[in-house]
Amino acid sequence: MADQTEKLEKFKQAVFNEAAVKADEIIKETKDQCSQWVLEAVNEAEEYVNASKEAADKEHRETVQRAASAESLNSKRNVLLCREAMINKVFENVRRELESFRQTADYENLLIKRVQEIANACPDKKGEVRVAEADMKFADKLTCGGRFTVTAAGNILLGGVMVVFSEDNLALDATFDNEYEKQRSSFAGKVGLAVNTL
Repeated sequence: MADQTEKLEKFKQAVFNEAAVKADEIIKETKDQCSQWVLEAVNEAEEYVNASKEAADKEHRETVQRAASAESLNSKRNVLLCREAMINKVFENVRRELESFRQTADYENLLIKRVQEIANACPDKKGEVRVAEADMKFADKLTCGGRFTVTAAGNILLGGVMVVFSEDNLALDATFDNEYEKQRSSFAGKVGLAVNTL
């Protein structure tokens, strides 16, 4: 019986040893698997942090770029508005000077001279001289001996004359309004002050 107890003890010891080996293998595999999972989790966390950082950096760059673009546009708009105000002021002064000039004898002489120049350039043609309502007081001096009729034109505000030859479908514009607009556009373009709407 002692032999059997010894055999039983050996069998028990062999089973325990085999179980211990199997348990060590399972523990080692579990530790290896856990280490692998931890490594994967760390890698995923690092990738997530990097991706989040890149996304945050990209969003920050885009926000800064949008703010800089908005400020640049705002600055350009302010410059254009200041330029427009300057042009308006300059040409408001021109307008006042023209209004003052219209009250002088030189203005009357200029109207007569312009009509005479046009009459000389277009001999034997009858036409219509158009002037501002306020300039109708000079009408009798602008007929060039009856060749031209004189009428008030609502679109002539600053002065000058426009001679229309209806038969030839021709209009010669020597109005201050026309010259004023040409000079305004030319001034804005020459000094780089063309104002564009945004």
